[in-house]
Amino acid sequence: MNPELKPCAQSTHYFLRDHGMLMFEAENVLFRVHEYFLHRDSPVLRDMMPVEISPNGPEPIFHLDGVRSKDFEQLLWLYYNPAVTVYDAPKTTWHAILKLADRWEMDNIKKIALGNLLKAADLEPLERIMLCERGDLSRDQATEAYITVCSREAPLTVEELKTLSTEVILIITCAREQIIALRGNAEASAVDVVKTALKKI
Repeated sequence: MNPELKPCAQSTHYFLRDHGMLMFEAENVLFRVHEYFLHRDSPVLRDMMPVEISPNGPEPIFHLDGVRSKDFEQLLWLYYNPAVTVYDAPKTTWHAILKLADRWEMDNIKKIALGNLLKAADLEPLERIMLCERGDLSRDQATEAYITVCSREAPLTVEELKTLSTEVILIITCAREQIIALRGNAEASAVDVVKTALKKI
């Protein structure tokens, strides 16, 4: 005799709602992916998504204006990575993922991207300054990078100038001028000059 079946209780954490699939478009490239991850991690994308999609109606396409298809593809790689615990990617990938994580308020993804980016051996001091300027790093976390850039022999290049705000350019330029003027002064310190300059930001 079969035992009497009892009503099943739903798991508090792992009874997932089937949000199904959604289509996104970026640069005329279509993506069809699971809704669940993006719905869970991004309040911005969540607001774009409908509460319910009619099974008989056309499948909606959500247009990601201003988003590069390659960048969105790299973000999706993070979710669909076959090597679950291994996130082996160049820093350009982490920059792209971090940019979208900032844009769509994906805090958990931002932590993963930023953590891997900071571990990159080829992360340049100026890139760290840019992360600080965007609000991804604190001023203290970027101080060494500022000291390196302000103390180097070569001035900022045209390409570097294009990546920085006017305020940061002025801070770096003024600090460099002070450091150059103080060379030969044993009591002068590039570190002190830069730290004083950063307090003005």
